[in-house]
Amino acid sequence: MATTFPRKAPSDWEALLATLAECVTHLGTERFDDQLIALLRQGVGIEQCILFVYSRRDTMESLLVDNPRYPKVAGRLADLYAGGLFRQDPNYPRLCDLLEANTEQADAELMPMPTEAMSPAYRGHLFGFPDLADKVSVVIPAGATLYYLNLYRDLGRGPFGAADLAGLEALMPLLASLIRRHYRQVHPAALPASHEEAEALKPLSQRERQLCLSLLRGHTLKTAAAELDIALSTAETYRKRAYAKLGVRSKARLVALCRKG
Repeated sequence: MATTFPRKAPSDWEALLATLAECVTHLGTERFDDQLIALLRQGVGIEQCILFVYSRRDTMESLLVDNPRYPKVAGRLADLYAGGLFRQDPNYPRLCDLLEANTEQADAELMPMPTEAMSPAYRGHLFGFPDLADKVSVVIPAGATLYYLNLYRDLGRGPFGAADLAGLEALMPLLASLIRRHYRQVHPAALPASHEEAEALKPLSQRERQLCLSLLRGHTLKTAAAELDIALSTAETYRKRAYAKLGVRSKARLVALCRKG
């Protein structure tokens, strides 16, 4: 479960406003990632950041990986984690519970690193990478997916203290809103297609494919339209075109087509 710390805004909150404004300005653009990292470094004090998106197909995908000192090391850790190590994460059962709840705007949760609950293998993988001293995670529910933000401290800076965690918790509502809005714009549905889905949906345009993937993830047409930021009437048009191209007449048939093999 999430841990709650006394709410206290960072002491330099006013200085964060300019960086926050840059994040808002660059929502949906390639510059957003850099501004988000700047906000986290300034507001929390981190050396490494990895943002994942977790889907109902029990798949984890990295959306953002940042470590200026050891970029290749961070990339390897992200690949290792998304490749299956995430199932050994002590937070994994909570991720599954939140995903199952399918809550669109639930509050983000702060999860300090549960060192005592780590298996020896998981601990060895995590701390086998140089200079990592501590990790804290923020889980952001987003309906049929959830975002899993992992923030790391190095040995020089030392572990996160209570004041650091309280400051991060104060920022969490802003972080959750920014991350939900940005990554849905640049990464619609925020989900990788399985091999079967990719093959079945090949005849479709990009937007038709995105809509079908949202429907396959449990969205209604209305919520899929909202996720893709399109009008409901436009979503209806995409669905009709997609179903005609695929030779299906219902969502059930679409599911069956994409689950063959």
